[in-house]
Amino acid sequence: MVNSVYQYYLTNYAYKETSHYDTHKKSELREIYKNIIKQNKKSPLYRFNFTDEVQRFAIDLKENARSFRNVVLDATTEAESGTLLAQKAAFSSDEETVSVSYVGENPALEEEGVAYEIEVKQLAQSQINMGDFLPSDRLDFKTGSHSFDLSIGSSTYEFQFKISDSSTNLKVQEKLARLVNRSNVGLRAEVLKDQNGSSALQLTSTQAGISDSRNPLFYFSAFSEDGEESCIDLLGLNHIVRQPTNASFTVNGEEHTAFSNLVTIHHAYQLELKDLTEKGETVQIGMHQSAEALLQHMHQLANGFNSLYDLSKEGDCSSDRLHRDLNYITKHFRSTLDSTGLMVQKDGHLKTDEALIVQAASDGTLNREFEHLSNFRKSLIHQINQISIDPLEYIKRTMVSYPNPKHNYANAYHVSVYSGMMFNGYI
Repeated sequence: MVNSVYQYYLTNYAYKETSHYDTHKKSELREIYKNIIKQNKKSPLYRFNFTDEVQRFAIDLKENARSFRNVVLDATTEAESGTLLAQKAAFSSDEETVSVSYVGENPALEEEGVAYEIEVKQLAQSQINMGDFLPSDRLDFKTGSHSFDLSIGSSTYEFQFKISDSSTNLKVQEKLARLVNRSNVGLRAEVLKDQNGSSALQLTSTQAGISDSRNPLFYFSAFSEDGEESCIDLLGLNHIVRQPTNASFTVNGEEHTAFSNLVTIHHAYQLELKDLTEKGETVQIGMHQSAEALLQHMHQLANGFNSLYDLSKEGDCSSDRLHRDLNYITKHFRSTLDSTGLMVQKDGHLKTDEALIVQAASDGTLNREFEHLSNFRKSLIHQINQISIDPLEYIKRTMVSYPNPKHNYANAYHVSVYSGMMFNGYI
């Protein structure tokens, strides 16, 4: 039986990620040991039905409590240090035109408010070449071996392919599209078809923008024997339908250009230019208070509580004690939880209301309820510690006798074989 329990633990929990809260000083471990001894002295003598289900439930209960404890401690540390409400994030007044992310070293040092005004006059564009439409089911090429050169940037690549008697114009175009795409040279090839049963090869550069020394971004060259038209001429691959362009924009009225639509301002803000601004209008970029970290912690707090709450009602081996204890905590702090966005549901679960959490952070409700939220976390920590010391306290059991009030002693084997086995997360 013990072997099956250890196997269950190793399978489900041994390789789960741990946090820095799972490391302890000797004094802390000694305190845990003293609490176990104290618990044993005051505990009556019980009889358990140690089925595999009961032992698995004890492991699940203890490990869920440990994980939830880490979440609560993390939220408590963040709240007490003020970092939950002090985090900042970059914002854009028009994400559809210019999106922004902060790439600097420390967002907390950035001043809140609008830092830059961006006007987008032109987007960086890639080069597109459109081949001639040829009848798909006909073959206009000479059979045999063919080759051509592709010049892109400062590099030149040679491509070779064969055309058989069974080929068609469409098959040749599809073969060249696969050849270009697999070569990974900075072009995307695609075969387009029209309503007349014809097809053409379209090529688009992955690079946008152009320098004065590189115009166009790419072109093809091929030489045919006996003065015949080359495959490149037959396909019409040097026909440019869209010239590459650079991005043109202003930052606080100062003109800038870039080869890409992804630009960085003063090593602090990375902008993605998505669309042109209306004439005379600008997009405001800057920093504001971010509720992202707060929302994440609230979600983790609710999810951890709900997981433990569900476990308190799971199976036939659990008692009602943990269920009642958790309900008592949420009932006692219900007004605080509801006002800060942790809504207590009819079924006892916690549900996060993101809009209410953000509002509570912005209007000062979270600051006013800080002490009550701290007491809520302390109550959870106390409950979790009780579970960690003796998870068997929350399992159905039969009391055999009360402890002797005059001559009580520590029963070293009362819970040590089970709690100790599951204390490995503290080592």
